[in-house]
Amino acid sequence: MHVERVRFDRVFDVRERLEEFSFEDGGRPVYGVRALGLGIPREGAIYAVVFLEPGNWETVVGWRDLTTARVELRRSNWTVITHAMPFWMPLAPGVIAVSNDPGGSKVFVTLAGAVMLASIVHGARGLLRNRRAGRALRDAACFTTTEIMA
Repeated sequence: MHVERVRFDRVFDVRERLEEFSFEDGGRPVYGVRALGLGIPREGAIYAVVFLEPGNWETVVGWRDLTTARVELRRSNWTVITHAMPFWMPLAPGVIAVSNDPGGSKVFVTLAGAVMLASIVHGARGLLRNRRAGRALRDAACFTTTEIMA
């Protein structure tokens, strides 16, 4: 993860409904930023922003206005946990049916277990990423650029 200090000198092309905006930071324009749940920053605000890839606004994990203590994450912990549910929910009736049949398909049970394990690992990685990003944003003060161990 990568943390940067961003100053929103000028915020323009704001599309509230789409949660998109463009801004200038030190005279350098950045176009088409999608806030997606983070809100639109106010002009003149200085934020600490956590990226998965440095400078890539599509990979923003979260941000914090440095005048407040409030950390905003793009995906809440609940969203991270429930993100994989559509993949394993259709398997639940099959698991129940196979468990009631002694000669049930071991392949189906193995597949269902693998899908559930993968969703648990995916959720755990997301929660860990949110935790690291939140900690980095809370610790952010006056800095220019900081690398966080992935």
